[in-house]
Amino acid sequence: MKKNIFIASIVFLISITFFVQNTNAATGYEGYAVYRDGSTPNYDWHAGLMDEPYNTNYLPVLHHSGNGYVKWDSWSGFLNGESFKGVYRPKGAPTSSQRDAFVAMGRNLRSENIPYNLIYQVYYDRDTTGKYVYASDITSIRCDGVVEYVYEFYYFRVHGSNSDNWDVSVNDYWIRDHHSYPAVTPKKQISNMVFVSSRADGNGTIN
Repeated sequence: MKKNIFIASIVFLISITFFVQNTNAATGYEGYAVYRDGSTPNYDWHAGLMDEPYNTNYLPVLHHSGNGYVKWDSWSGFLNGESFKGVYRPKGAPTSSQRDAFVAMGRNLRSENIPYNLIYQVYYDRDTTGKYVYASDITSIRCDGVVEYVYEFYYFRVHGSNSDNWDVSVNDYWIRDHHSYPAVTPKKQISNMVFVSSRADGNGTIN
């Protein structure tokens, strides 16, 4: 129930913000996931979340590079000399308002100064965390964990072999363990998502 109230509050605040600022809801690829190759271990991929409509915007992507904390970054900083692998979204076709919520949650993760975790997508202390895992509960996170947490917090299932272990935002030992290496990696993550575009500048093939 508390998670539903939190989500409703976020959506309401986003709606008020857009009304006051007289701006539109999410456009372009805001709130969608982006991937590049060249990550380790085992030559896997690297994941990020689009914070702006296109990669031509200033600091368009939010990700965990493996150093420091979750951060905004330039497009070249995200690619880090590697090859772009595409834009993806969760199944279920999120609305513009829901994509706004994705962006807001990504920024929330950034504000918490969360360090990196090589093994677990999302790690937290089970004893001090309530039924649901909020951004402030997360003690470390992986690059694909940023994507997984944002989507699954808002009930968009990504990784998960059954209906009981997919929501990484639920405090549960088996769910936390299920969302870890090698069960899920950025490259495996996209098998549960929908391909959107081969480019992030708005000129690619859009599905």
